[in-house]
Amino acid sequence: MKNKNITIVIENILYGGTTTHLINFINSKSCKDYKFKIITNKNNSAIDTIKKSCDKKQISVIEYQSLNCLELKSIILKVLFFLFKPILFFLSIIQMFIILKNIKSEVVLLNCGGYGDFRSEMAAAISLKFLEKKKIFLLIHHCYTKAKVWNFLINLINKIISTLFITIIFVSKSTKNSIKENTNLIGKKTKCKIIYNGLNIKKIKTQNLKQLKTKRGVKKIGILARIEEYKGHLDLVHSFSNLKNKEKEKFKVFFIGGGDNKFLNKLNKLILEKKLKKYFKIINFINNESYTILKNLDLTLSLTKDFEGFGYSIAESLYVETPVIATSVGGVKEYLNNKVANIIKSGDRESVTKLLRDFLSNENSWKKKVKRGKKLIINNFNSEKMSKEFLNVFNEKKLNDWLRG
Repeated sequence: MKNKNITIVIENILYGGTTTHLINFINSKSCKDYKFKIITNKNNSAIDTIKKSCDKKQISVIEYQSLNCLELKSIILKVLFFLFKPILFFLSIIQMFIILKNIKSEVVLLNCGGYGDFRSEMAAAISLKFLEKKKIFLLIHHCYTKAKVWNFLINLINKIISTLFITIIFVSKSTKNSIKENTNLIGKKTKCKIIYNGLNIKKIKTQNLKQLKTKRGVKKIGILARIEEYKGHLDLVHSFSNLKNKEKEKFKVFFIGGGDNKFLNKLNKLILEKKLKKYFKIINFINNESYTILKNLDLTLSLTKDFEGFGYSIAESLYVETPVIATSVGGVKEYLNNKVANIIKSGDRESVTKLLRDFLSNENSWKKKVKRGKKLIINNFNSEKMSKEFLNVFNEKKLNDWLRG
């Protein structure tokens, strides 16, 4: 790479693994001499966290009004949005062309949380075709999500993108398989690379958070994730309700994350129906890093029902030595096993109940297990290893030859 400038295009709404990955990449020692230009949508709620977490001298942010990622409340506007999506997407190609034409970076990373619908990263890929040659990389974190409409047109756009000189990077084999099986994005000549996520390995300060305060002797268990149906919050409520009353008294459950009001109402209704209100607390946001939040818990659960690209909160829990119960979905099963965490099948509420009981009576064995998990994360899933793999791909000789040629 002749210059050490990297442009990252990221379209996002809520804080999640995509944002954590970006921050860990930029903050790695391997990237300390690089400058990053981040192009993101104005309604990305994680922008302030990115700015706060990264060196201001190292990053600059360009915010744009996304035409593909609109938050609309009116039903009429939502219908119109779906009807005009293709037109808006083609306008976003022009929008990305205008934004990217003055970018001097040799490398452009299109950073996608999920893939399947019209996205500004797709528009950026097409617009870059009409600009000077650059090293174009597409990073996909999550599985394929089928678009509600316009599948034929999206497949056509994917076909066009697959012919561009793009290296596609996936955070797990499961993510790659999902995209390969459900889209035509991966062409015969498309180069693919698996680079697992990495954590920032640093000393974690002990800090008691008042939002997670409980009575002495009560175990704090929680899910740190967006509060959505597929994340398994309802499963935990059902599992917890099957505990004996004296067992329930020994726990306090925290759901930490933002969520859709409709599902939050559904979740609260179930908690009330099960007469569990005093045992559960829903917290929208805690203004602190995830390491500190997870270190305040005695047990972390990740009960995702269908797919996780990697599962940052799981890895972070292991690193701060907070034991984990996780469902074996997506990329989780590629790096976790029962030697370092407690792995169950998706939707297995009975096993969750049994494990909660076991945690109360055999906590020391859980602590021994999580110490092995911490070593696994430090040795194999650290941000330095991840960042070096990215930089190696960016600097690959064949790509340099193509860029010159």
